[in-house]
Amino acid sequence: NQFDKGYSYNIRHSFGKEGKRTDYTPFSCMKIILTNPPGQGDYHGCPFRHSDPELLKQKLQSYKVSPERISQILDLVKGSHYQVACQKYFEMTHNVDDCGFSLNHPNQFFCESQRILNGGKDIKKEAAQPETLQQKPSIQKAKDASSALASLNSSLEMDVDVDMEGLEDYFSE
Repeated sequence: NQFDKGYSYNIRHSFGKEGKRTDYTPFSCMKIILTNPPGQGDYHGCPFRHSDPELLKQKLQSYKVSPERISQILDLVKGSHYQVACQKYFEMTHNVDDCGFSLNHPNQFFCESQRILNGGKDIKKEAAQPETLQQKPSIQKAKDASSALASLNSSLEMDVDVDMEGLEDYFSE
């Protein structure tokens, strides 16, 4: 099918499983913000930098962010403070007044989200048992919060079967 031919090789290549077997370092927030803006049909970029403000507002509304908080985020975006807007979004979605760190990388958003939602414990790939993950109600919140940033970046719903264990291994290295 189209996914297997067009995309799965690229994913395996990016994770060092094909070709030169180079494990590429994902771009930092600053590199994403400053270089290679997404074009029509692309799904990369920073949702706070590259989304139309009205579309960003609609997405935040769909995630049940309050109008006052949406206004705060949009003011930061209008002032070109994209990473601060992302950090404010992180704090709002995790119910913390000050997260105590600066967000500089999309993977950091995910890892810090997991740490907060798991009671301050660092994520250990060996400790994640599929049976125990499904029993904890906080896991759905973790999925919702960590996927919210990625969802902001796309106006299309894409149903792709991804090997989450492989992604967790990649992010934890």
